Amino acid sequence: MKRDFLLVMSMKKMIFAFLLFLVPAFSYADGFQLYADPAMQDGVALLAPQPVNGVGVKIDTLRFDDNNKHPVWRLCSWDFATKLSGENPIQTDYGITYADDSFLFARDEKGNFTMRVDASKVYETHRTSSSQPWINFLVETDFGSLPVGKANTVTFSYSLRIVRCLNRMGSSYDTSIHAAQCLGYLYVRNTNSASSDYGKALWLGMGCFDNRGSGGLLANASTHWDLGTSTYIHQLAGKDVFGKINFNDHKWHKAKVDVKAAINDAIKSLHENGFLTDSTVDDFSIQGMNFGWELPGTFDVTSQFRDFSLVADVDIRDRRNLGN
Repeated sequence: MKRDFLLVMSMKKMIFAFLLFLVPAFSYADGFQLYADPAMQDGVALLAPQPVNGVGVKIDTLRFDDNNKHPVWRLCSWDFATKLSGENPIQTDYGITYADDSFLFARDEKGNFTMRVDASKVYETHRTSSSQPWINFLVETDFGSLPVGKANTVTFSYSLRIVRCLNRMGSSYDTSIHAAQCLGYLYVRNTNSASSDYGKALWLGMGCFDNRGSGGLLANASTHWDLGTSTYIHQLAGKDVFGKINFNDHKWHKAKVDVKAAINDAIKSLHENGFLTDSTVDDFSIQGMNFGWELPGTFDVTSQFRDFSLVADVDIRDRRNLGN
């Protein structure tokens, strides 16, 4: 019986593939969603604070639903250990909650996620140099590999709320090295083997919250080389992601980015500085993202986010060639 069932399913897949080949190219009305599990229903893998050979090490799983599926999301606190554990989550106003004295990650029944960091309980002393490590409390996931050139458009969106941002530095506060930032990045890489830039990558920053900016918006777009990841970063200005809003009102605000246009702008900026000169927007593929708190300063912070979406308008024939 099982063999007959598998044979029928195999024939159905062959018929579908044949019909897919015959159908004229057209665009899906709702687009192709790159997030495999936007609501983290399959949980989140908790990583150790130090990678091994550049690869994150899973130490536990945080679950929000009653299943044992393999999570496609990861939660990490690079360089600074937490006491978070998948054992015995508690129910709070934020929903199902995993927390220790300094870090919190939670999801409620409406799909709102909460990330809290009390840096004042993590740092023994305030940072005094830009070369010192700082707190990165981030969620991350992979997308396979979406060739940007295969998509007519690519749209990234989500909603963000800054619940609190408390500066605990007093007179030690120096805006040149201290900040509280809630940031999101897409990881894009040149996957055109015919390009001399093949394999080179770019972090595309979705200009989010920066306590130093007006209304908490990251003030200016910028392009620079990141020593920590040995990768170029192109950061969008906050107003180009969220519009003219004020995060200090503690309300929900929605981000929306034309990713293909943003990558094109990033490449133009890099070209002007003599970088990635053999790259075009069509050479790049979107392969992953991360989001969360970066705290070069001693701040106690809480943010909430929801509705992550990365939608590509892809012709049906090209959709077969996507890596996800």
